[in-house]
Amino acid sequence: MKVASKSTVVYVAAVVLLLFWAYFVQTDTRRVDGHSMLPTLEGGDLVVLQSVPISDIHVGNIIVYDGSCSALGISVVHRVVAITSAGLITKGDNNPGTDQSLGIASSPITQNCLVGKVVFVIPYVELLAYYVDTYGLPQWLNYLPSILIILIVIGSVLLQPEEKPEEAQP
Repeated sequence: MKVASKSTVVYVAAVVLLLFWAYFVQTDTRRVDGHSMLPTLEGGDLVVLQSVPISDIHVGNIIVYDGSCSALGISVVHRVVAITSAGLITKGDNNPGTDQSLGIASSPITQNCLVGKVVFVIPYVELLAYYVDTYGLPQWLNYLPSILIILIVIGSVLLQPEEKPEEAQP
């Protein structure tokens, strides 16, 4: 029976810790729709959010606010361009004015509307979910990227060349 090498054990432990972190840390995700954040974010990008108090938000951060502050009643992913005593002023990178001046947001963004701060972007991954929803494809296809990543990790561990012990020199 082949015993796993120390590097394999460390590698598998790192993957398990990463999955544990992703599951238990209070993060949320959103799919980017539209073109208001071009060139920074594109439709189909998946943004990972961290729930933070509004006092931890700075000018330049990208945030998500929910439909209660949105004039359209939907979540919006935009950049903070100013902070006032009334709340956060936001703007899409590709928009000519702020959300508040264009009527995208009904008022400055307050803590009760703040969903979170974008901490990580996974490009294009949510395009698959869009096509599944739009064209009625099987729902299991949403998990295809995760399945492929897991298979690649397992394959790389199993296909690692066996380490040969070095012979002692006389």
